[in-house]
Amino acid sequence: MNITVLGAGAFGKALGKVLTDNGHQIVYYDPYVYPDFSLDAALMDAEATIVAVPSFALPELIKDYPASAKQLHTIIATKGLTNLDLFADFPKASIISGPAFAQEILDGKGATLTASDPFVLDIFQNGQIFIELCEDAKGILLCGSLKNIYAIGAGYHSASENEVAALITRAHNETERFLRDHDADGETANYVCGLGDLILTCTSSTSRNYSCGQRLKQGEKLQDILDDLKTVEGVSALKEIDNLKRYPLLAEISTIVK
Repeated sequence: MNITVLGAGAFGKALGKVLTDNGHQIVYYDPYVYPDFSLDAALMDAEATIVAVPSFALPELIKDYPASAKQLHTIIATKGLTNLDLFADFPKASIISGPAFAQEILDGKGATLTASDPFVLDIFQNGQIFIELCEDAKGILLCGSLKNIYAIGAGYHSASENEVAALITRAHNETERFLRDHDADGETANYVCGLGDLILTCTSSTSRNYSCGQRLKQGEKLQDILDDLKTVEGVSALKEIDNLKRYPLLAEISTIVK
């Protein structure tokens, strides 16, 4: 199958590696990496697409998206989104998410991911990658966004493993409540896209969100951290959260970020 991966960053390349291993033909689109290769050209022969651009880049991408390509299977791998509004006219949009650092996948190490459509399982699953299915696309999306916020808090408290363990427990419980409040299934928090990704992101110094929290604790200014790390999805995701008073841990982290 001809598959276009939108976004040639580390995670896009990692997903492309798995698809190539499974015998698919991959084309990458990324104006920062391949400035002379247009979106139309990248999508010309596509039979499916993988969206792996940072969340802040999605509005610009969708603005120029060909109408015909919207009818293809579109697998959203971007984390940091709190809704699927941008993909409202993509009838075959689905989600893939979970605890998977790009470099480990590129190195051939195994991972389990959650997906909302059996099509994702068909093209991705192999001896390295296991796909668990969950029909709650919105819940999968929200888990991928919330864990980034919580990772900032974990990084901030990283000097104490006791505090990080307590934070992860609170974060998991709060995620379940947040999902139920936002017309998703609270049980989705128990899939790897929820608890698994939460644990990984809240305990690894290679996570940008975790590193952001650590540096905030050390007294660095948020803007300086953002200028350095470029992408800290938890910061932008936090701005999308309404009614913070209902979610005490999210409210605590918002005071850290401010």
